[in-house]
Amino acid sequence: MTNDIATIDRTDTTLIDGLVAGTIVLTLSGEMPVEYLSVGDRIITRSGARALRGMESKVFPTAKLVCISASALGVDQPDEDMRVAPDQGIHIRDWRAKALKGVSQAVILARDLTDGEYIRHETVVGACLYKLKFDQPEVIYANGVELTCTAVKVEA
Repeated sequence: MTNDIATIDRTDTTLIDGLVAGTIVLTLSGEMPVEYLSVGDRIITRSGARALRGMESKVFPTAKLVCISASALGVDQPDEDMRVAPDQGIHIRDWRAKALKGVSQAVILARDLTDGEYIRHETVVGACLYKLKFDQPEVIYANGVELTCTAVKVEA
């Protein structure tokens, strides 16, 4: 399926969030590009090292992504410019959480953080997105930013 993420139907939830190829994920073996991860790898999360239980990838001929400039979310957060899907959850623990949600920390979608300058929409040709799945929802560390990941769906 090759849909443009900018025009993806909201009923199609197969990768409207995700990490762009090249995003560096913190693992027990060190930092690794997301595309080099495999099921079973131990990923560092806010709740400790967790085994990666599933992965999906999807290539979009043209994708409207959110570009987060280096240090836009705090010192070295991210450590360099990074791109994520618009519906990627970002765990925020600063004045943004207070301003946007009225709490000290919150998960906010990347698209809701855009300011047009430091966090902005960009169209990318040939973007490959990866969705990481764990036994339960997790917050991972990618390019110095805390990002949410989903749980594996268990069929009964």
